[in-house]
Amino acid sequence: MRWISRLLFLAIVLYVVLPYYSLYRLDHALVIDDVEQISHFIDLEQVRKNYKLGLRIREGEGREGVVKQLFRGTANAMSEMTVDQLVSLNWVRKQLVAAESGQVGQSMFASLDHAFFEFPNQFMVRLGTLENNPTHLIFVREDWVWRLVAIHH
Repeated sequence: MRWISRLLFLAIVLYVVLPYYSLYRLDHALVIDDVEQISHFIDLEQVRKNYKLGLRIREGEGREGVVKQLFRGTANAMSEMTVDQLVSLNWVRKQLVAAESGQVGQSMFASLDHAFFEFPNQFMVRLGTLENNPTHLIFVREDWVWRLVAIHH
């Protein structure tokens, strides 16, 4: 019975430590600018999808005219195309370390303010203080790896 409780305790500690370890490995990949490792920790399609949802203009309450629907549809289509073109691994890297293209050696830990679980399978990281318009990163567990799925400003 004692070994079962030790094993359970070890599993809980491992589960709590794993997102911090993934964050450390992502930061290391950012510092050495290893694109293959960076892509391992970022779900780019999910980041794009979440960014599109944040930019989407929703339908208003009540009746809408045809022109308003046309403008909303056009604006949503244009914002989706823009996100598809602009959101890349290099863009995500810039968001994480505030670095220009080609700069190597910058760590996101310099601006890390908060990192903790929001839900059992969701981990939130805040880069920057609340007073300075922080960037929020949302990580979701996929198997044994925590992957970035959303960036919010």
